[in-house]
Amino acid sequence: MGFNPAVTVRRIDVLVRILNGRKTLVQQNLVRACSYEGRVTIGNISKEIKSPKRIEYIPRNYLTIESSELKNLPQSALRNLRWMMQKDLLGQDMFLLGRPGPSRRKVALQYLELTQRELEYVALSRDTTEADLKQRREIQSSTAKYFDQSAVRAAIEGRILVIEGIEKAERNVLPVLNNLLENREMHLEDGRFLIPSSRYDKLLEEHGAEEVAKWRLVRVDENFRVIALGLPVPRYTGQPLDPPLRSRFQARDVATVGYGVSNELLNV
Repeated sequence: MGFNPAVTVRRIDVLVRILNGRKTLVQQNLVRACSYEGRVTIGNISKEIKSPKRIEYIPRNYLTIESSELKNLPQSALRNLRWMMQKDLLGQDMFLLGRPGPSRRKVALQYLELTQRELEYVALSRDTTEADLKQRREIQSSTAKYFDQSAVRAAIEGRILVIEGIEKAERNVLPVLNNLLENREMHLEDGRFLIPSSRYDKLLEEHGAEEVAKWRLVRVDENFRVIALGLPVPRYTGQPLDPPLRSRFQARDVATVGYGVSNELLNV
């Protein structure tokens, strides 16, 4: 079969048009983020920012904001933040998957800083018990008292609870997490009981504050969210998540930023 220059030129021309079209599609899919007048906008998603109660609970120095715009963030990070904002607006809990390393934690902390949300953090291990999530009994002034732990404080105050190492959770901890995620309920060791905001408000309207106080019910804030960080199992060592617990999360794969993107950001 002989060489035909005309056919080759036509093929090259078609390839150039395909590549140019693909480049145009990539440019149209660019995401920008900005913050102004108490609102944060990422692409076509916008969220109102409320003043935090405890500013010391908000992560710092994970973002660079100049002239109300986010700087030095790759498109992959912006898309992760936009996805998290969508789920937050829908009132859904999130599960960030990825390779071992700080990428997943960094994305979560960037989102908290961007939206000015307060952080509660707990790292799960094989030694984590229910008390580490609910309440610890400590001696204070010769008296035993119960002190709320991260999950309880986050639920009551409307903070974001970041749970790292979800694949390390033991079987005795899973029912507590599952009930908190699905029903926003938790029984505390001091006799109190956490219930979702909608049910608490309805009981308060029907029976009054004095009667509800006798029942020792505690309102879970409607802004309470959970961000779980974990590794894909069985590729990595850990406990596969039970289907009931896994179904409570909206999952996203957080890819590691490549060398080319990192080098480009360093040279900006």
